[in-house]
Amino acid sequence: MGLIQTDVAGLLALAAHCEAQAGRIAAISTASAATDGFQPSALAVQAAHAEVAAAGTRLAARMTATAVAASTPAGNYGASDTTNAAEITAVGTVVV
Repeated sequence: MGLIQTDVAGLLALAAHCEAQAGRIAAISTASAATDGFQPSALAVQAAHAEVAAAGTRLAARMTATAVAASTPAGNYGASDTTNAAEITAVGTVVV
């Protein structure tokens, strides 16, 4: 697999997009099941709705985890870049 080149802004954009999508997925609700739950088909529909709702919950959680996984290194990269820039600047100002 090839290398992926990114920067802090790209990671933060990915994190924001994933978080927004997680919110959209979490807001989706399944249709109300038929009130007549005695028919086998109604029970099947209720079971299918429950599975869809559970899948939506899992997907939203996965998107949120991806957002965290992108934003955490972005903060670390930003701090590292700032520290490295300060250290490089300090090297240039040392008088012997």
